[in-house]
Amino acid sequence: MNVMIDLKTLFLIVLGIALLVLIVYLIQLTRKLLTSMDHTINILEDVATITDLAAKRSKDVDGIIGDVSESVESLSKAVKGDQNIFSAISSVIKAVAAVKKAGSKE
Repeated sequence: MNVMIDLKTLFLIVLGIALLVLIVYLIQLTRKLLTSMDHTINILEDVATITDLAAKRSKDVDGIIGDVSESVESLSKAVKGDQNIFSAISSVIKAVAAVKKAGSKE
């Protein structure tokens, strides 16, 4: 039994096998890409959450810094004699309360 295959048929067979291997490879690549996209979406959602928290905390810290700055200014005026000592003490109490409030949020 002799089977003869011409070069054109052999080339088409090899090309068909190569195409089949390429299709299998592309399917696997697509599966891995979809998995990577899911992980990337999860990471971006976490980043958005953390960014929102950081923005809120920075606003809190900004308020605390303003209160402490006002308190220091009041104390310096009180030491210079430009302001009543009671208003300086109330400013200090306000700053301490702001710091305590920020500490209790954690």
